[in-house]
Amino acid sequence: MKIRTRGGAVLAALLLSVVAACGGGGSSDGADRTLRVAAASDASSLDPIRGNAGTDHVLLYPLYDTLVSYTSGLEPEPGLAESWEQKTPTELTLKLREGLKFHDGEPVNAEAVVYNIERAQGEGSNIQADLASVESVTADDELTVTFKLKDADASLLLVLADRAGMMVSPKAAEAAGGDLSAKPVGAGGWKFKEWKRGNVLKVTKFADYWDDEAERVEAIDFNIIPEPKTRVTSLRSGQQDVAMEISPSDSDSLEKADNVSLDASPRVNLNQVYLNKANPELSDPDVRKALSLAIDREALLKSGYFERGVVADGIVPGGDYWAAPPASVKSDYDPDQAEKLLAGAGKADLTFDMIANADSATIRVAEILKEQWAAVGVTVNIRPLEIVQATNDYFNDRKAPALLSQWTGRPDPAMSYRLMFSGEGYFNTSDQDTPGLEKALAKADVSTEPSERKPGLDEAAEAVFADTPWLPLVFGDSLVGLGDDVKGFEGNLLGKPKFIGVSLG
Repeated sequence: MKIRTRGGAVLAALLLSVVAACGGGGSSDGADRTLRVAAASDASSLDPIRGNAGTDHVLLYPLYDTLVSYTSGLEPEPGLAESWEQKTPTELTLKLREGLKFHDGEPVNAEAVVYNIERAQGEGSNIQADLASVESVTADDELTVTFKLKDADASLLLVLADRAGMMVSPKAAEAAGGDLSAKPVGAGGWKFKEWKRGNVLKVTKFADYWDDEAERVEAIDFNIIPEPKTRVTSLRSGQQDVAMEISPSDSDSLEKADNVSLDASPRVNLNQVYLNKANPELSDPDVRKALSLAIDREALLKSGYFERGVVADGIVPGGDYWAAPPASVKSDYDPDQAEKLLAGAGKADLTFDMIANADSATIRVAEILKEQWAAVGVTVNIRPLEIVQATNDYFNDRKAPALLSQWTGRPDPAMSYRLMFSGEGYFNTSDQDTPGLEKALAKADVSTEPSERKPGLDEAAEAVFADTPWLPLVFGDSLVGLGDDVKGFEGNLLGKPKFIGVSLG
């Protein structure tokens, strides 16, 4: 399969993004304005291989262009690589665009790609699992890179549309001692200006960006506002142009408000409870299954998410999304069976701690879960923390056996399975494999065609469902508040905007 450079019509479709713009490209209106974005959380790191939160992408994509991009429906399309060719199931060749530059003026060439891939596979990287199939990567010439794989990996193209494909300047990385967490240098449409942690990230337009025909604002300020109601208030008062992650409880009123609008669209973002199955309290799969059976997800969707989404049965939603789980995967509500499983496991009086993101919307859901679990004799102690602290305490320091948060999704479902449920996956705090998962994913890697991959992905869904290493709750809609002068916004299944193509009218 060979993919060639995207054309103008495809370019418009790529401009997924959410967020407002203050001029840019050929526009003169608002060109001197800075786009103000109310972001729900700060970045855990501005180095793409070192971050640990899916919400980082909103702040990373403007700084780092990716080797491969994707359409609003998560189909791969050209990015820094203008074309590619899958010569065999274990060999992928990328052809880079000519004249690409990093923000420090260094060339984006094949050697730089090799540096980045090997860096992402090395020590200190949180995305090693994404590239586990890559045996070697070589620079064939100035603009050609070849990936040799240990085994077929149909997800690799879209892996290169995520963190692994975010190219950093090798010169800048070496000068920073290998860690660009606070001094990012990429090849995205905007370059780094300033970062005040917990307050604001400022970026400015990169003059040498390869896609000079695309609309881009002169500057973007990402204002970190964790509380949903405050984001809405700041949008309605004109202090922000875009408000990310509108709470479902605020969505109806925002739709009726003057001078603002609500963009609502489905996405693969999964509200869930992460579980550390290595923890003694949760090590028995019957206990984890009991916790799942005790959750009334329909009631949770209505009371916790105000019906802005769909009940979750697996890692990807149903409907038209091609990797939807099979009918054998179903999150039933059966509190009587939950009590029997807990009693049989000797955990009739189960008690455990659960970290939760400290915003009001998440705490509302946590309280509903606490009440539902209490009905089957389970006591959960909720520990509210700011999102960056919550992810660090759970994934790095392992301070609690459970975390109520989100899985923001990945461009390819196999990435989600590997990152969350393989023994090497960063988001699997148990460090234990899910029985049958790797065998199932190997079947899904026989082809890049969705219809040929789906049987293997169905088996992966069934393997995860049987082991219950986590508790899927609801796929929440992407809810973004926009000022009336924001033009060019398009939603996408990931709900992670890139900001290119958006302008202020």
